[in-house]
Amino acid sequence: MASREIDNQIAELGGLLQAQVDDLALLIVAAIHAEVEFYHADNAVSGDSLFASARDNLSHVFRSLEGTTGPDLSSAVEIGRLRAEQGVPLASVMDSFRIAAHQIWQSLSGAIAGMSADAALALAATEKIWSAQDSYTEAMSGAYRDHATARAIDDEAERAALVEALLEGHHLADYTRWDIARMLAIPAQGPYVVVAAQPPMPGRMPLPDIAGRLRTVDVYSAWRLLPDVHIGLVHVGSRNAYRKVVELLGRVANTPVGVSPQFDDLTDTAVSMRYARLAMQSVPSGMLVKEFDDSVLGVAAVSAPDVTRKIAEVVLGKYDSLQDADKELLAATFRAWMLANGSVDDAAEALSCHPNTVRYRLRRIEQVTQRSLRVPKELTELCLAFEIADRL
Repeated sequence: MASREIDNQIAELGGLLQAQVDDLALLIVAAIHAEVEFYHADNAVSGDSLFASARDNLSHVFRSLEGTTGPDLSSAVEIGRLRAEQGVPLASVMDSFRIAAHQIWQSLSGAIAGMSADAALALAATEKIWSAQDSYTEAMSGAYRDHATARAIDDEAERAALVEALLEGHHLADYTRWDIARMLAIPAQGPYVVVAAQPPMPGRMPLPDIAGRLRTVDVYSAWRLLPDVHIGLVHVGSRNAYRKVVELLGRVANTPVGVSPQFDDLTDTAVSMRYARLAMQSVPSGMLVKEFDDSVLGVAAVSAPDVTRKIAEVVLGKYDSLQDADKELLAATFRAWMLANGSVDDAAEALSCHPNTVRYRLRRIEQVTQRSLRVPKELTELCLAFEIADRL
């Protein structure tokens, strides 16, 4: 059969099928509702919308047989964008296009059989419809992915703004802190902690998928990545939940992580973020996770950093001019003595040294700072100063 004759017959096929577009589109919609779970379990896409998209798809393919289809794939692009906007999973969209392709093939086969066409015509017509269907499907899926990506970026940007408002204590339009918490799926009743993790480099996530990991232990959280810190508000509804959070952080952390004291009121989130940052910045060597204890001294030490640093300088005096090794040794001795409630023997046991060694080091602290451990006011100043030195 001559090429021109084949082209004419293919165009005739296209015209026959184009006349059946509405009936075929209805068959496709019925099959989609029957075979694709999303469409018969969800009302996000109306039957009219499915009919319109099926009709556009069929018309594009059949016009390719008639030779009247140009390079315009705008309807495919619009369908891809619309389904992404409607939240239809791409797999479900592709299933609907598979059903449409099957219907196109059945219709073409029936029309060819009715014309008693030879193999050359069948092959040429088949090549045209698959080429047209492929280009249409590719344009649709590309538009779907582009729009879904844009939506995800918009959603993430909106979520980041909500998290930042909650952490910083800012108002966002007419929303209260508790409104924002609910929008982020954070329970409105505490207790909470703030977690601060140091990025391995600016802008790099130090705790990838931490929200998802915490959900596996039934803990809700919201996170914000800043250039110098990864901050999270974490709901810890029980002592057991809190321990699960700390244990999980210990397993996944590769950089220093600080955990604030627990708090019940979302209005305390901003100050708790500061405590978490300070804990992160003072993680001891050999550790990766530090919990900020909520002792009176600890809170006092960090409440006004500029002021408390000056207090430490004044109280500790010449202590800061000592070699680092000496400072660490004296500070460790003082902490051990305090934890031992002033017992030299217990401090010596904790430090694995002789009690006289502890006494000698305590006298050195008195000499360097010119403050006596036996005078309550001066001891209080030393306790606060060493707490400040340890935390800031």
